[in-house]
Formats: sequence, structure tokens, C-alpha cells
Amino acid sequence: ILFINRIAKNQIPELLFKMDALYIGWHKLSIYRFGVCPNKLFDYMLAGKPIIHSISAGNDLVADAKCGITVQAEDIQAISDAINEMANKSKFELESMGENGRQFVLKHHDYKVLATKFINECK
Repeated sequence: ILFINRIAKNQIPELLFKMDALYIGWHKLSIYRFGVCPNKLFDYMLAGKPIIHSISAGNDLVADAKCGITVQAEDIQAISDAINEMANKSKFELESMGENGRQFVLKHHDYKVLATKFINECK
């Protein structure tokens, strides 16, 4: 497990490429009952890496995309178990999860897709 300091946005793709799996965690906050949509998560998905997602919200993009393991927010034991589970997956399983995430973003959250949806809704 590697913890690093903040890096410049343009360095993110290169860094993510070097990782085996990625983590994003949330606090348990009532505001998240409406869902979340973090840019960082889309960066992770586009990198084609499996994701450990610690969340208690109205939506779960990692589960929707089948691109990782989801556990409850702030559950330290569940996060630890997810790390161990991820570490024990085969290379094929990890690559499949990563590709699921990449394809999900391209299909549902690419700017061209979102712009087309927006224009169609405005008609």
C-alpha cells in the first residue's frame, strides 16, 4: 500500500498506470444519500484499474460498473478485508474489473455522451 502527497492533475494518468488497484473512501454523511459523482473515481475507472470503494451513499458507480469491491464507509475491517480480497484475485480478474470500469465511463460518462444527453433533454 502506497500513500502519496497531492500531485498535479496532468500527472495522474501516469501514476494510476503504475498501480495494481486503487482506493477511494468516503465518510458516512447524510448528504451522500442523494449519491456521489467524484471526478477522481472516473480517473480511476479510465485508468482501467480495479477499485476498492468504501461508501455509504445513494449510488455506487463501482458496483454499477462491476469494476471493484464495495464496502461500507468507515468500516476499517471491511476495507482491510477488501484489500486482502483484491490482493488474492488473479491477474485476469483484476484486468477484467479494470476494463469494466473503463468501458462504463466511456459508455455513460464521456463528455460526448453527456453532451448528447444534455442536448436531447433540452429539445
